[in-house]
Amino acid sequence: MSETHEGLCHICGKYSKLTFEHIPPKQAFNWYRAKIYNGDEALKRSKGAQAKYCNLQQGMGKYSLCQSCNNNTGAWYAQTYCDFAMDVVKSLHKLNQLEHGNVVEFTFKNCPILQVVKQIVAMFCSILPYDEVQRLGFDKLLLEKESNTVNRKLFDLRMYLTPIETGQLMCGPSVVFVKKDESAEAIRVADLGAYPFGFILNLTPETPVKYGGSIMDMFNVKYDEKCDFKLSLVYLERRSVDFPLPLVFKEPID
Repeated sequence: MSETHEGLCHICGKYSKLTFEHIPPKQAFNWYRAKIYNGDEALKRSKGAQAKYCNLQQGMGKYSLCQSCNNNTGAWYAQTYCDFAMDVVKSLHKLNQLEHGNVVEFTFKNCPILQVVKQIVAMFCSILPYDEVQRLGFDKLLLEKESNTVNRKLFDLRMYLTPIETGQLMCGPSVVFVKKDESAEAIRVADLGAYPFGFILNLTPETPVKYGGSIMDMFNVKYDEKCDFKLSLVYLERRSVDFPLPLVFKEPID
């Protein structure tokens, strides 16, 4: 008998039966078996000790969305994101081995980029508490198909290229201290790694994050507007794949 998952949908906030949300969508290279470690078990693994994990046969994801929100975001945004990711992977296969800090420029034609960035937001909703989704306005952004309204004072969304061997990473909102001269600044970030991309959601945009490049301009177009554009993405390698934490990279590239 299949297990039933109930709770608050991370997009609409209704209490209902939750469906499994693939993060990223299944067609975006997310059909392999995934091992899920919680924080304590990931720490054990990083120290070489035996650690417990949850096996997901259907790929990385969570039971986080109601059937309606899962169906709508899948129909409105997911396929465009999958096509976008496939185009990037095809381009990467034509390149030589990348090194940390390399920048790759991609050219896209007739791409509805608002649909791409809204799928990225939908992925983050699954790892954000619902009250945070509401605060950021992500619920209205996603449930209103044509909407491109965002409050740039509340967040910055950044993107980079990630190695395939890093696997997948989902880190909910975490406080990270960044050294600045002789002091330290606290920033709140959520981190999502899903080959070929990594995404950083900075929830304290008044303190900029240097990793990756901002993709906030993707919100500037209409839902069905197809654009020709160029996108430069930096390739970043993580210091540890055993104990990944938000922003755990080699030194940022200035």
